[in-house]
Amino acid sequence: MNPIALALLLSAGVALAPGAARAQANDMFPSKAAAEQRAKQLNCSGAFAMGKEWMPCQNFDVYQKAVSKEK
Repeated sequence: MNPIALALLLSAGVALAPGAARAQANDMFPSKAAAEQRAKQLNCSGAFAMGKEWMPCQNFDVYQKAVSKEK
C-alpha cells in the first residue's frame, strides 16, 4: 500500500475514535494490581501486559468492549 494512503487511513481512524484513544492512554498502569482494580470498575476481570505497562481486562478485545459500555 502507498505510504501516504496508509498514513491517511491511520489518521482518519484516530480522528474518528478520539475517545477510545484517550481511554486507552488513561488505562495504562505501572502494575498488574492497579490494572486489575480498573478492570473491576469496567466490569471485567484480569489484566494483560502492554509493553512494560498493564491494561485492565483479560485482553484488548474485552477491554475495548468494556470501555464502549462505560459511557
